[in-house]
Amino acid sequence: MKLRKSLSAALFLSTLATALTAQAGVLNGDFNAGLNGWSSLGDVAVSAGAAVLTTASLDADDAPAANAAFNVSGSAAALVGMPGGLEDFAGLPLGALDPDPAAGTWAFEGSALQQTLTVQAGDSLSFDWTFASNEDPLTGMNDYAFVLIGDVLTVLGDVAGGATGQHFSYAFSSAGNVKLVFGVVDINDYVGTSRLGIDAVRVEASQSVPEPGTLALGLGGLLVGAARLRNKQQ
Repeated sequence: MKLRKSLSAALFLSTLATALTAQAGVLNGDFNAGLNGWSSLGDVAVSAGAAVLTTASLDADDAPAANAAFNVSGSAAALVGMPGGLEDFAGLPLGALDPDPAAGTWAFEGSALQQTLTVQAGDSLSFDWTFASNEDPLTGMNDYAFVLIGDVLTVLGDVAGGATGQHFSYAFSSAGNVKLVFGVVDINDYVGTSRLGIDAVRVEASQSVPEPGTLALGLGGLLVGAARLRNKQQ
């Protein structure tokens, strides 16, 4: 009976440690299951194994191209600066996505994708991103793409920087539930579609989470202890 209890304790600890490790993960971060596990607003879809977000409506955003020529989902980009719009979706105050209202630059519309993560201090988030736009950089309509991690908003790319892409990483300094939001917005007009691609979203657990080898050693120790207990009883 005591041996069976020891084995049950070992299995419980192994399962618990596995659950703690899983908490640090991202659900469907490779988008192989479409948008399962994610919430979205606006024009968001999965294409060629990556999430794609655009500023495209269902109208003529990119004349002389046809209406919705660069829309990927069949849903129009969402409004910015309005209740129920992109900022509400991201948990931001209205106006938070406007680059510089005093200088006359506002965000008009856009799309966003989000998931809430459970992380530990020392965990690291990483993903790959690409940005491209049909906007003419000489017009000054500087559409941009961003990532919001908790309350930290970072611009990933913009029209002024041209078509680009990089690998992004971020380290968490504290544990908790953190909202992760990706977005792209039109600046000062509704035309000239801009596009953000996101892939390979993952969280790597900090060293404070037991590694598989450590778990194996711990389980082995419990089994050895159980065996000794059994030998004493014989």
